[in-house]
Amino acid sequence: MKPLNVPVLLLILVVGAGFGAQMLETLSARGHSLPIAGWLTTVVLLVLAAVLLVHGLPLRRYMLESAERKEHPSFAPRRHQIDLPTAYRTVLLARACAYTGAVVGGIFTGQALFLLITGIGDPLLGILPTAVAAVAGIVLGALGVIVERWGQLPPEDGEGSAEGAGAGS
Repeated sequence: MKPLNVPVLLLILVVGAGFGAQMLETLSARGHSLPIAGWLTTVVLLVLAAVLLVHGLPLRRYMLESAERKEHPSFAPRRHQIDLPTAYRTVLLARACAYTGAVVGGIFTGQALFLLITGIGDPLLGILPTAVAAVAGIVLGALGVIVERWGQLPPEDGEGSAEGAGAGS
């Protein structure tokens, strides 16, 4: 599996910001009330980031121990264990969180910038929760990229290794 493409995630973030700002512009031009992110949105995004971190730390410990054992082989039992399906699901969760964080963080960034630039809305009740939700979305996206990189196999163990290329022919 190829690692996440960070420039694509940044593009998604920018497009999401444009969409969020345009959405509020359209709603305000038509006289509708503007949807504002509440504090619950921030809490949900941070809980999702915490769940990802809780599932990602065992993967990180296992990969660090594997790298250490490669440099210094040992017959001692492993301190950290993780099975392949759990590691794969953790990497998939990290990828999903990276994309979700980019989309949600972008939309809320655009909305917060629109509210800040136009002066519409109360700074404490409208702009602040939206800006904090944008930051929480960006944190979720960054954590998704980090945890996904924690589960990356070394080049000699992955799909492009010399043993794997010779075994298929």
